[in-house]
Amino acid sequence: MGFSKETQQLLDQLNQIYPGSIVLRTTGTKTNMILPEHVTTDALGGRLMIEVNDLTAPDFEATREMLKMMLTLNGYPQVYFQLRTKEEKIDEQLMIMMTYLYQPALNAIIYREQAKHGQLTNEVVKAYINGVLNTLTPEDGKQDEAALRLLTLIDTKVFLSAVSEDVDEINNELKSKFPESFAAAELLFDQMIVEKIKDPFTVGQAIQTLFKGFDAQMLAWDLPEIHAQEFATVTPVLSAEQLEQPVSSNYGIRHVDFNQFGDDNNKNAVFIGEDKTSGQNSFILKAPGTNTAEFFKELYALPTKELFEQLKQPYTAY
Repeated sequence: MGFSKETQQLLDQLNQIYPGSIVLRTTGTKTNMILPEHVTTDALGGRLMIEVNDLTAPDFEATREMLKMMLTLNGYPQVYFQLRTKEEKIDEQLMIMMTYLYQPALNAIIYREQAKHGQLTNEVVKAYINGVLNTLTPEDGKQDEAALRLLTLIDTKVFLSAVSEDVDEINNELKSKFPESFAAAELLFDQMIVEKIKDPFTVGQAIQTLFKGFDAQMLAWDLPEIHAQEFATVTPVLSAEQLEQPVSSNYGIRHVDFNQFGDDNNKNAVFIGEDKTSGQNSFILKAPGTNTAEFFKELYALPTKELFEQLKQPYTAY
């Protein structure tokens, strides 16, 4: 089974802006489920292969992945992991959770676009929900899957909001099986204001809403916070005016007890630049071992755009 003509056209559009070439491939059998692990992306020399290893909804899964790539190539915020704890397994777990957590912000646009092209069919909706029910076990009063349920159901709410058909029956089934998690997902979904997510700035706002709201819910459940606002770096989205302002106008800089990824020596302290409005980690830097006070004085006075250019830090202007 191949891909539709419309999916191939989207691939052609993506290849026009991607610095290299992208190919699509399908393998596997039909499971009647949509799951995140159905799509893998691998670099093969100068090519990137997107492989859908399930035949249930190859067009839906391929276009979701391609639209995500297209948005990020057009300046929509991405999440980077530049910090590390001293425990590799903890790092892996944090990165997986934070990646799952930020994706609904982009998916608000992606699912809406897929709906416009008739891809959210009854079969796709059923397969998506089958995937959710396969991933989660019904609530039983224990908290061992609470974080996974919330991460999964937030995206489910975003997905269902893009479906044109009546989804009350589906919502009621999910509410019945996962009453506490579904209520928490609904609260976060409402805070995102999905209908207003339309550009890089509003996607960035939604990511920050998800990061803050998730930790607030973890606290409410007496579970560990993941501190995504501190650990994950999110592409800054700034106005032309902000880019010309000194760093001190837009960011506060503070020391964190993490190592910087790729730095085996860890001689100098690691600092993050926090957005003054949201508190989001927007860049990472290391202070020199000497003349630290002078270093920060000069840094705070730099135009924000100049700092990002020095750090080779991606940012988006609006």
